[in-house]
Amino acid sequence: MRKHFISKQTLAALLCGAAIVSFGSFSNAVAEEQDAARPTLADLMALTQLRHYKLWYSERMENWKLADYEFSQLVATIDRIKKLYPESHALAQANLITEKTEPAMKELRTAIQGKNNKRFEVAFNQVTDACNQCHRAAGVDFILVRVPWKSPYNNQMFTPNPESRNRP
Repeated sequence: MRKHFISKQTLAALLCGAAIVSFGSFSNAVAEEQDAARPTLADLMALTQLRHYKLWYSERMENWKLADYEFSQLVATIDRIKKLYPESHALAQANLITEKTEPAMKELRTAIQGKNNKRFEVAFNQVTDACNQCHRAAGVDFILVRVPWKSPYNNQMFTPNPESRNRP
């Protein structure tokens, strides 16, 4: 009976090959799972719309802390859109968003920090217009954003320091 031996080099090469194939399969599975967990552009835009509203209403109630918080959340959501969807509808979406919204967003930040209602209103209108410019450029001009006029959220208090209203 003849014994078959595999050299150490051959065994090492086979093990490396098996590890590479396994890692490749693992990497594909992880990538597929990450894609499934990644929010769609529409999901992030809906979140942007929510933040847009809450920012506006916070200013209307002169709750500047909430306005500052919602502004930060709006910026974070827009940054996430730019990161996850740098291109959409065959255009450089991240660059377009930055170009259209950045000047108005800077002005909006200044208005919030200064608790300036008049400046806020002008900047908020500019941000809203920038959203619509991006929608037109992306070919989704049927999505038209406007300044809110009433609250769809009756389950949140927007006035500052709601606990103090309940004190005797």
